[in-house]
Amino acid sequence: MANEALYQQRAERIEKAVRCEPVDLIPTLFMGQAFAPRWMGMTTAQYCTDPEGACAATLGTLERLGDVDGVNLWSVGYHTVNLSTQWLSKVLMPGKDLPDDALWQVVERETMTLEDYDAIAADGWQPFLESFLPKVVDMEMFQAHMGWLVNEYPHQLEKFKAAGYVPVVGGISTIPFEVLCGGRSMNSFFMDLYRDPARVKAALDAMVPAMVENAIAACALSGIPRAWLGGWRSASAMLAPKLWDEFVWPYYYDISMALIEKGITPVLHWDQDWTRDLARLKELPARTCILNPDGMTDIRKAKELLDGHMAIMGDLPAAILSVGTPDDVYAYIEALVRDVGPTGLILCPGCDGPIDSKPENFEAFVAASREFGRVS
Repeated sequence: MANEALYQQRAERIEKAVRCEPVDLIPTLFMGQAFAPRWMGMTTAQYCTDPEGACAATLGTLERLGDVDGVNLWSVGYHTVNLSTQWLSKVLMPGKDLPDDALWQVVERETMTLEDYDAIAADGWQPFLESFLPKVVDMEMFQAHMGWLVNEYPHQLEKFKAAGYVPVVGGISTIPFEVLCGGRSMNSFFMDLYRDPARVKAALDAMVPAMVENAIAACALSGIPRAWLGGWRSASAMLAPKLWDEFVWPYYYDISMALIEKGITPVLHWDQDWTRDLARLKELPARTCILNPDGMTDIRKAKELLDGHMAIMGDLPAAILSVGTPDDVYAYIEALVRDVGPTGLILCPGCDGPIDSKPENFEAFVAASREFGRVS
């Protein structure tokens, strides 16, 4: 089958899974941002500073794995810049702060002040971000990153499509909670929620419009109508229900609805354990989002609660990829397909395939997904 026809077949398969419709084959996606360069013989330092090379490493990994439908999320632009803007924190870079083949590391400190909440509420998110970023990012690299996104990102996407692989995510965002938690540091931010909730909430509310606008713009630039909407410290396991109901869920709901109204599918990339609040996802319109847990959320409970309402993408745990065996992979995927599939399921590593994933385990993931995922 020619690559163009193969791409269309795979894209349709993914869209059917998102709409919880029957498929011939459960879609299988790659995700391994740090694994890809290591498997392709590229240093992590190059991966973080050579955006074209990073894309080539991901595409090369897809071709090496073979029969996968596409890629969930991969490094776009200068990877450490992306992380700094999501965490409002400095990121140690391989090749500069760390050995060439080390993994990047977020350095979380209390960089934001209490007064910064007021500045965000008064002036809006974008002006504050522009003034704050020099504290945590090399601005020369940041400008190079932004230029690359505008000029090169769409061209790189075409390479994946031309090879027959579907890039699932076109834009990256999160909720305000996650960004400010990184900038204030986790301990200080969680204390702020108790000591000064009105101040925090005013800042969170002021951030939403710009964050929505940026996500929509990224999807327009890429031409991919799906946006990664991440969460990690805002997970149900991290917060009391009262705090989660006030500072977390309203923002996921509002941002998701704003994206859905623009024809964009939110990909709820939720790390940590969200089991307690999975039922809240039924407040979102049916078959408009993807839940993408990382292996800690009870995925079978998610299937029970969301069956026919929302697609689930996951969730081969990182630990199995790094320290398990191919037999472990086969057993996990067989049980996952049996319990969560076949409709409304997209097979993918939970969160991300770690840097020390065993190649034979990724190969087993693809083989097992195709063996157990065939429906007709």
